[in-house]
Amino acid sequence: MKINSLYISAFGGIKDLHLNLADGFNVIYGNNEDGKSTLMSFIKMMFYGSERGSSSIAKNIRKKYTPWDGSPMAGSIDFEYSGKKYRLEKEFRSSNSTDKTTLIDLSLGERQAVASDIGTKFFSLSLPAFERSVFIGQFGFPESDSAAVSELNSKLSNIALTGDESVSFEGVASRLRKARLNLMSKSGKAGVYDKNLIALKDAEEKLEKAENLNQTISNAKENAAHRAKEIEQLHRKTLALKEQASFEEDARKTEKLTEYLETKAQLDNLNENLKLKDGSLIDEMYLRSIKFCLSKYSTAENSVKEKQNQVGLIEESLNSGADFGEATPEAKERLEKEIRELENKQEENRKKAEALENTVRMLDLNSKKFSGFKKKGALLLIAGLLLIGAATALGIFNLIIPAAISGITGVIASAFGIVFLTNSSKLNKLLSETEKVKQKLAEINNNDLGKEIFDKHVKLKAVTTALEAGTSVIEKQKALLNESKAELEELFKSAENEKAELMKIAERYKPFTSLEELNEDIEEISQICAKQKEIKNNLNFIAKDLGNISYTEAAYKLEELKKRTPENQVDYESLKQELDNTLNTLSEKKSELSALLAEIKAAEKGAENPELIKTEINVLTQKTESQKEFCDACDMALEVLADSYAELRSGFGSALETAGAEIFSRLTNGKYDGMTVSDSFDIGVTEKGVFGNREVGFLSSGTADQTYLSLRLALTSLMNAQETLPILLDDALAQYDDGRLHTALEFLKEYSANTQIIMFTCHNHISTSAENLNATVKSIKE
Repeated sequence: MKINSLYISAFGGIKDLHLNLADGFNVIYGNNEDGKSTLMSFIKMMFYGSERGSSSIAKNIRKKYTPWDGSPMAGSIDFEYSGKKYRLEKEFRSSNSTDKTTLIDLSLGERQAVASDIGTKFFSLSLPAFERSVFIGQFGFPESDSAAVSELNSKLSNIALTGDESVSFEGVASRLRKARLNLMSKSGKAGVYDKNLIALKDAEEKLEKAENLNQTISNAKENAAHRAKEIEQLHRKTLALKEQASFEEDARKTEKLTEYLETKAQLDNLNENLKLKDGSLIDEMYLRSIKFCLSKYSTAENSVKEKQNQVGLIEESLNSGADFGEATPEAKERLEKEIRELENKQEENRKKAEALENTVRMLDLNSKKFSGFKKKGALLLIAGLLLIGAATALGIFNLIIPAAISGITGVIASAFGIVFLTNSSKLNKLLSETEKVKQKLAEINNNDLGKEIFDKHVKLKAVTTALEAGTSVIEKQKALLNESKAELEELFKSAENEKAELMKIAERYKPFTSLEELNEDIEEISQICAKQKEIKNNLNFIAKDLGNISYTEAAYKLEELKKRTPENQVDYESLKQELDNTLNTLSEKKSELSALLAEIKAAEKGAENPELIKTEINVLTQKTESQKEFCDACDMALEVLADSYAELRSGFGSALETAGAEIFSRLTNGKYDGMTVSDSFDIGVTEKGVFGNREVGFLSSGTADQTYLSLRLALTSLMNAQETLPILLDDALAQYDDGRLHTALEFLKEYSANTQIIMFTCHNHISTSAENLNATVKSIKE
């Protein structure tokens, strides 16, 4: 039998869910509340239904999964059985008798109404037997059900004896009971001796177990006391190691606080050099004001010099008694040509000077912001390449002068960009290059063509005047001289005013004897301000890292930390490793102690008083002795019963135990190699290399789960002789550790080669591990 797909119209909190299942190992993953257990319950109710029963929701599965919004509870399951495909549809109503259950033969298209517990036909199991075989929950077997146990025993025994589970063993059992009754007393109260004998044996075994258990409890308590002492010692060691390890953080804080205080001291020292007379500090606004006034004064001074040159030229022309008699059209044309050439050369020098000034500014900016060399070097390189490209484009259009200027600027920018990117340590070389560019700029600025141009203009004006009006050139020159002197006077006054304003602002810092001294100091102050800004940013970063504490608080904390920090050098890595090892050992010892205490608690709960058992044995011994004569008459019947029971056990008991032991050995990686299963499915296991059989109650919860899973799979494998049944697991591996989980998943994947397995889980690591083993993994939310 194989389940192909599920469809839930409405069931519990699930609506309109389609879920396809594959052959082999299927893992359905969903978080808590996603509907994992709801799907398991849906499959069970589809095949077996459920009466309303108790009014308690916990005990009434039909009531528990009724949709809150009142939607009709319904769904379908597609499955294969004996080579045919079927679809089971069900509309859940108030009870099994009112449910509408329809079975569809998908091969023939036939529909028929069937009973709500149709699962008894396809699984050949009643609901209790179904819940104790192929329907596997998280925590072992459900509560004991004698009818279900009898059904499973009968099915297994009949399979063992006849190979057909449909053959009833009850006929054989009836004949054995009849033979036993016939060989026992006529009163029909046979088996009293046997019961007393068994009770006596059980009491003797119980006495032995009680005495052994008491000894085990005593030993366990001694071990627990020893573990508790070890834990206390490890705990003290852990505290000591943690105290030592805490010094590492103190050491780091000490370094950071020291850096903070030293940086603050550097800033205070710089601020002392940047104080104005009124006590305030020089800032960028003050520097901009000084530089602006310097620029205005420089412009005014240049205007005075230019006007002085013009006056000098006019005076020189008047004093030299120049002859302007050559007032011919040819002389005029010659002077105009010479003026144009000089003006073109002057414009070319101006553009070169402008480009060089831009380069100087960029070099100065990069020198002050040393930390940005790489980024700005990249920008200079890109800009240089763009300028070189622009120069090439301008050259194509025969714009020689702009192309040359753009090319020179691009080459310079690219060169310095490459220098910056190559090695930021070449700052001194960068400064040297800056001085060279400044010298070249000074040469261009000193090459003053204005005087020569002005002289030519004076001559041109004289010639033009002579040609046009024939007036006196000398008179014109004198008038021009007076006009220029008046303008010179105004320019001189303006320059003096600009100088006075400049000195007024500059003397807020200190008196200056010359503009050269002022320029030098302003340059030095600019560098100090840049350094101040850098230190401030660094100080803010450190302060933020320390939680924005104040300078006073930092000094106090540093002194306190120095008192706590060990004088000797500590290997903190080794210390941490020792702490980790100690914590791991402590955790292991705590786990061992918890296991011992749980074992003691469980043992004490089931422990009996040996003296009471001895009294019981004495009573039973007296009864059996008085019934010996009656028991002799029952020997033949007991022999028949023993032979029958031996045949039964050899038929299915040993097969079940062998199959269970093999699976249990696989799941525990060979640690346990034996399993015993009573007719009520109580389990005992044998550990490899260890004498004796242990009950499941003495095992850890994870190992106990492995035994129950082994028994379920063994039961299913024996019952699959006639029809392979799918196995449903509800988080049956939830209590497994990583090693057990991996082994169990590998076994289930192998086991699913012949049997469909559908496992529901809410644990992501289980679904991930199953997926890594090529299981079919689906999410409920898909």
